[in-house]
Amino acid sequence: MINLNEIKGRSAISLIEVYEGVNPYLKKLKQDYLKNKKLALTENQTAYIINNHDKEPIYINRVIRISNYLGEELKTQNELTFTPEKILVEFMLAETDKTYHVYGKLSTKQQSKMYFLPKTQVYDDPYFEPITVNVDFTPYNDVLAKQGKKLYQHQEDGIKFLLSRNGSILADDMGLGKSIQSIIAALESGAKKILVVCPSSTKINWEREINVFCDETAIVDGKKWKEAKFTIINFDILKNFHSLKDKKNIDVELNRELANANFDLAIIDEAHYLKNNDSIRGKIMVELATKHSINKVWLLTGTPVANRPMDFFNLLKIIKSPIAENWKHYAVRYCEGKQFFRTLKNGTKKQIWLTDGASNLEELASKTKNIILRRLKTEVLDMPDKVVTPMHQQLDKKGWSEYDRLWDEYVTNRILEDKKTNEEQKSLVELILLRRFIAAQAIPYTIEMAENAIELGRKVIIFTSFTEELEILQNHFGKIAVKHNGPMTTTQKQKSVDAFQGNAKIKVFIGNIKSAGVGITLTEGTVVIFNSFDWVPGSNEQAEDRAFRIGQKNDVNVYYQLFDNTISTRMWEMLNNKKDVISTIMGDKTLSEDEITTLLVEQINK
Repeated sequence: MINLNEIKGRSAISLIEVYEGVNPYLKKLKQDYLKNKKLALTENQTAYIINNHDKEPIYINRVIRISNYLGEELKTQNELTFTPEKILVEFMLAETDKTYHVYGKLSTKQQSKMYFLPKTQVYDDPYFEPITVNVDFTPYNDVLAKQGKKLYQHQEDGIKFLLSRNGSILADDMGLGKSIQSIIAALESGAKKILVVCPSSTKINWEREINVFCDETAIVDGKKWKEAKFTIINFDILKNFHSLKDKKNIDVELNRELANANFDLAIIDEAHYLKNNDSIRGKIMVELATKHSINKVWLLTGTPVANRPMDFFNLLKIIKSPIAENWKHYAVRYCEGKQFFRTLKNGTKKQIWLTDGASNLEELASKTKNIILRRLKTEVLDMPDKVVTPMHQQLDKKGWSEYDRLWDEYVTNRILEDKKTNEEQKSLVELILLRRFIAAQAIPYTIEMAENAIELGRKVIIFTSFTEELEILQNHFGKIAVKHNGPMTTTQKQKSVDAFQGNAKIKVFIGNIKSAGVGITLTEGTVVIFNSFDWVPGSNEQAEDRAFRIGQKNDVNVYYQLFDNTISTRMWEMLNNKKDVISTIMGDKTLSEDEITTLLVEQINK
């Protein structure tokens, strides 16, 4: 990197004197120097000459979109009668961390000229060039035909999308077959060694899907390393096979099986598990993708943004997106990032960042549109409807008495612990006792609804958040029900799924949202009941879509149990508000900054 303090103006001028390239800016500086025999250079001009005197302009010839702010600036600077929304970039003359210097035009009637474009005001990647991929899908459809299946058009398009990009996010709606798209794309890519990272509960399912086309698979369990063409491992044990270097213990033995395997493709299922860039699993995948040269990384997730734009950052970093090269810029630009310093007990000051906000969401959506592919069921398939209905219930007198007692006990404890009363959102998260109480109150209503559906010949899926409610429901339904929760082994979980899907006597599937909400297919169920639900919209939607996915031939009815004027209705309101922010980031909906701010704070300030 150039140290401008050490650069002498004369050294830059000597480069201009002998410049023979075609960069119009450098040519003009040379003309000015030869004409006047002197040239006063600013630091920026000096750096430009030093960095670009030996570089030729790059031919781009692509129209890119710019912000309204930049359009207004260009209108004023160039005395235009219109506000440009796009610019034809004919050549990229130079580039800094913050700016593109381009040669192009703002309209077909204008002459080409030079423009300095701040990167934050440019919506499109000027270097992106679509790649046309041709794939013969006949062999794959021949295999699938034996199972009475075929590839849908959106799946063929998704396979081509993955093949045309080294780093990308396949963010299809749940149930549209992201795994089969990535498997076929992997086979077509020519990759010799493929790493599949997924939740523990879906490892067997992944192996089954791969084995339809390829039998070279290995599932990694515990601390025993295995390898094959497709190596399947769950998030929780990544740390067993890739140690992160500890500066304080540099001499400790490091596990490096994942790095030493030299994978040339990584497929990460339910990639939102990696959203926390401070988590061990998140750091491991960033290191594997960026420092150990896994050439291709494909992320699969129906919810790339779980709650806030910062959830998106680590995923973008893993696929080596330019927008994730500068964490601070991303935090400030898209998360309303703010920093402050806190004095610790030892007197030292610690820098703290707040990145829970959301800003410039349309710009974020625009800048990531070439690396993310998202299709909704309603857009690509003639699938049956999914109807989501909140079921409002009322607590009886005894219930209200107990609910109020729990609330008063909670408030008293907060006062005794000297917690701030305005930390509304934090307090909501902490109210586990109230959520458990409401879940228990919902059980009789859930049982009644499920039994009515069973009488009508329907199979029922019930989702829970707590062990107690799951066990009560399991005991009630007995032999006609199966369960799926964290303590079960992968084999036991798969047996529950298989029994619900293939045994006519099994009428009810009872699953924990975290355990059973991803990676499994429950298309035999047409009624989904949330006895309780999660804070994260994406977790609930993923659970809903265990039934509403490819293979479902009937309408799916989803019910959420709500008790009026309790934490359940408060959660329901906040979840729907979160969905509005997420939809904007994904490009589904446009909101003003005021609307976004209102959505995020109106419930907190009630």
